Amino acid sequence: MPLHSYAVLTAFLLLGIILGVIIVTFHKKGIRFLGKPTIDKFYFYSGKMSLFSCWGLFLLKAILPTIGYIDVPSSISWAGVLLLYIGCTVIILSFLTLGDALKVGLPVESTNLKTSGIYQYSRNPLYVGTHIICLASCICFPDLLNVTFAVYGIIIHRKIVLGEETFLARRFGGEWDKYCMNVNRYL
Repeated sequence: MPLHSYAVLTAFLLLGIILGVIIVTFHKKGIRFLGKPTIDKFYFYSGKMSLFSCWGLFLLKAILPTIGYIDVPSSISWAGVLLLYIGCTVIILSFLTLGDALKVGLPVESTNLKTSGIYQYSRNPLYVGTHIICLASCICFPDLLNVTFAVYGIIIHRKIVLGEETFLARRFGGEWDKYCMNVNRYL
């Protein structure tokens, strides 16, 4: 297995461990990790599954580097690995900034608007990181199915972001408006 495959496996292992610790911590504190879907349930969950399928194919390519019908040069694979690590870093920073407010979907309970940490640079860094990992996956495994998963997931997540931002505007009013004037939606 090439060295860049080990780098991919290490990044996903680290991300999985951190997410696992967060979920266990939430469970022990009695905090719900799942919120309400932002858009129609079918599109919400199919969008999530699409992105995670893209990530799964990235892992599969790392484990079985010879699969696929396009031979990707090692230098291009390393560019994908670099993007993977950037995406993972952005996601981990997002997790840390959100703390107990981290949810898949909209929170039911009262929350505070997060504007510090990585959220002072992007209103949606968690999605930025997720999309960067999908791009990395498509670079390392440019298979039509993988690209389809990534494109569908990103399109659906655009709708999810707009739904979340509508929710935040209602919940936080002027505080949200001021934040939006100073921080871009993505970058």
